[in-house]
Amino acid sequence: MIKETLKNLGLTANEVDVYLTLLNKGELSVNEIGMKSGLHRQVCYDALDRLLEKGFVSYILKDGKKFFKALTPDKILDYLEEQKQEFANILPDLNKMFLEEKEDTEVDVIKGKNILRTMLNDTIKTLLEKKDTLYVLGVEEEKYIEADKIAIKQYINKLQKYKLKEKLLAKESAKTFFEGSQSEYRLIPNKFFNPNPTHIYGDKVSIIVWGRPNYCIIIKNKQVADSYRKYFQMLWNMAKKRIRKKTF
Repeated sequence: MIKETLKNLGLTANEVDVYLTLLNKGELSVNEIGMKSGLHRQVCYDALDRLLEKGFVSYILKDGKKFFKALTPDKILDYLEEQKQEFANILPDLNKMFLEEKEDTEVDVIKGKNILRTMLNDTIKTLLEKKDTLYVLGVEEEKYIEADKIAIKQYINKLQKYKLKEKLLAKESAKTFFEGSQSEYRLIPNKFFNPNPTHIYGDKVSIIVWGRPNYCIIIKNKQVADSYRKYFQMLWNMAKKRIRKKTF
């Protein structure tokens, strides 16, 4: 968990191994770092150079020989603040580039373990901007929980916090639901159930394809979103109101 988090902050695998070795063992020479981390001497030198630039390590000279040590982990927050400020400085130019010459239709394809986090964050942002309701076809809440339980909990909390609403069509055999005024379910026969969830919000339609890896296709087009919304409403009117069963 620690290694993965550090990698997500922009450190390479070698930088993480060297930093954690120093954090655990204290002042070490390059040879000692290599022995304790299992990395080649030159690899250690390269990683140390980058860690010095980022402010994660320092060194002292003893009899003309360098001994390296990890700086306090609080320095990582300083590094992130610097990165954040650098990005903030170029953000106006990036937004200007993003807004220029946009087509009526945009299609994004994302894959991997974070697809739900990305899609749900986009959903909340869009619902707040458009003051809209989320409509979902093909809901199997167990799948969502299995894919990213933390992201789902955060999403439900945000729906409740901002008083946003979602209407969801699940299959008749469904057993798990998200309780609360934010979520309203209706049920359709299992034989008509589409296992690929389709989310309709604002001028977007997001389709999840469960697999290895998971995929999410986000289509931004008002006409497409309006068409899916009409299709959802037709099924909603035909669907059964659910009888409460197991809750999440």
